[in-house]
Amino acid sequence: MQALKRTRYYTMNSWNGSTAPAYNLKVYNVIDRELQSKVYELMESDDFYFDINELMRDFERETDYQWQAGFNGRSGGYLVLYKGGYKEKIIYPEAEFKKDNGYYGRVYSDKYGWKTYTEAKEEGLLNKTIKKVYCTNSGVDDNEVPTEILKAFRRLALDIVQHTEYLARNCKIQEETYMVEKKRKVII
Repeated sequence: MQALKRTRYYTMNSWNGSTAPAYNLKVYNVIDRELQSKVYELMESDDFYFDINELMRDFERETDYQWQAGFNGRSGGYLVLYKGGYKEKIIYPEAEFKKDNGYYGRVYSDKYGWKTYTEAKEEGLLNKTIKKVYCTNSGVDDNEVPTEILKAFRRLALDIVQHTEYLARNCKIQEETYMVEKKRKVII
C-alpha cells in the first residue's frame, strides 16, 4: 500500500468553492504497482464494491449518520467526507410519501436495511418508522470536523485500500455465462 494523504475535494463544482476533506483512492495512487492490473480487473466484477459499501455504511452508523463518506469525481476515485444526518420517518402510502418528500429516494431501517420506497411497499413496510438518511453535499471545513471523525475517516480509507489489496492477492476472477429469462410482447 502506498501512503495516504488527506486532501480537499470540490463537493459540487470548482466554481462554487465548496470543498470537503477527501482521500485520493485512485488505484495508481494507493495500490502497490504489482497488484494494480488485478485490481482493475476486480473492479469489473459485479460484487467488488459490496464490502467497500459495507465499510462506508459502518462508518456512517458509527457516526450516527452525522458524517458520511462517498466516492466522488469523474472516475469515482475520491473518498469524500460529507455532513449528514437522519430523521425518524414513517413510510407513508405512496401519494402522501411523494407529497411529503418530493421524491422516493432511499430509506434506512436498522431492522430492514436500505430500501427504496418501492421495495418498502413490496415488503409490507409501509407505515413503519424508519430512518430517512440525508447528506448535505455542502462544503466541510477541517476545523469543524472532530478529530475522532477525521481519524475514523482515515481508518475507513485505509480499510478500503487494505481490503482491495487483500482481494487482489487472494481472489481469483472467473468469467461466467448466465442466461436471463425475459418476457416480451409480440403481435400475432
